[in-house]
Amino acid sequence: MTGIGYGEASAAVDAALRHAQQLGLRVSVAVVDAGGWEVLVARGDGTPVFTPGIARVKAATAVAFRRPSAELRQMRETRPEVLEVAGQQLRFRPTDLGGGLPVWRDGEVVAGVGVSGATPEEDTACAEAAIALLAGT
Repeated sequence: MTGIGYGEASAAVDAALRHAQQLGLRVSVAVVDAGGWEVLVARGDGTPVFTPGIARVKAATAVAFRRPSAELRQMRETRPEVLEVAGQQLRFRPTDLGGGLPVWRDGEVVAGVGVSGATPEEDTACAEAAIALLAGT
């Protein structure tokens, strides 16, 4: 299993920020490793100061649950106690906000990408741009 290093994280952040710029969006981007620890977090120009933290939680949620953060919405609705108990065991409170995606390699989650600052759908589109770059490396 190959993890994500600074070079790949930097390229992924740049891809997400470029995609956001093309859409006229202002976002922050976080890349975390397989343990959910940040590798790189970037606050895009003009984004609110809290967006890097939200991006980090989205990325860490995607890693911890091994699925896009938005998929936790159904879990929150049908079994809210799972997220509550998970939040007590993790160093962050998981989120069901869209924009966090896991990075898969050889059947393993090796990282997560989180984007914050736009709508959940737009954040996800920017995260997908980062994932596409990482899939090509």
